Amino acid sequence: LVNADDPDVIEIWNIVFIQYNRDEKGLNLLPQKHIDTGMGLERLVSILQNQSSNYDIDVFTPIFEKLSEFSKVGSYEGKLGEEDATLKDTAYRAIADHIRTLSFAIADGAVPNNEGRGYVLRRILRRATRYGQQILKAEPGFFQQLVPTVVETFGEAYPELVENQATITEVIAEEEAAFSSMLDRGIKFFTELEEEMKAEGKTEVSGEKAFYLYDTLGFPIDLTELMAEEAGMTVDNRGFAGEMEAQKRRSREARAAAKAGGSPRLELVAEQTAALAEKKVWP
Repeated sequence: LVNADDPDVIEIWNIVFIQYNRDEKGLNLLPQKHIDTGMGLERLVSILQNQSSNYDIDVFTPIFEKLSEFSKVGSYEGKLGEEDATLKDTAYRAIADHIRTLSFAIADGAVPNNEGRGYVLRRILRRATRYGQQILKAEPGFFQQLVPTVVETFGEAYPELVENQATITEVIAEEEAAFSSMLDRGIKFFTELEEEMKAEGKTEVSGEKAFYLYDTLGFPIDLTELMAEEAGMTVDNRGFAGEMEAQKRRSREARAAAKAGGSPRLELVAEQTAALAEKKVWP
């Protein structure tokens, strides 16, 4: 059964022997050698609680129950793969995972932004928001309301969640509100694009369209890829990278022109262009 993709065979603990460092010259022995051991807490709990999935253990149940208060398509049923044709249960699992991740990360001092780990947080927050509003038909603002449940569930073991609950809620609320203002436009744009492509027999979203979703509507590329996959399509990542590089080149040229005394180029991020669009201010 091992290595045969049997769902009843899972790894709950592994041991790694730390001995080498790899650099441009190859493998080199480390001055200090040790053993790193790691155990999957949720996997272990699923065995102790006789559950076949991590998502059926008691740390997820309160989040699912709270989320069901905002869902207009029903409660969590634990369906997977083809059985989850509407992606309802996939949405529940993703949202529960993401609200935990964001709560812990923000409590530790990280914040969503456009760089490094901050952009990872922004991406997963927008992914969760899209799942909730599009798949579960939840109203904007649902995501921040899951924070108290996370704090209540984990706060005794992780007091930093209790101490930083107000900050966690505030940061998530601001990010959720900023993206919600663009989400409907993005979903409408992608839905129309999907219908147009299928009518033409196309299955690959162009790099230009993917970049428009990213640059103007604030959709991270992995979110566009996810939506394309759900629709049975793919994304031209090479074309997207080309569009991204072209934007960076324009930005460099604008900075160089400003330093040389030319007129500075004003560049707005997606949230700013969306706010202007809401006020009917067009370029």
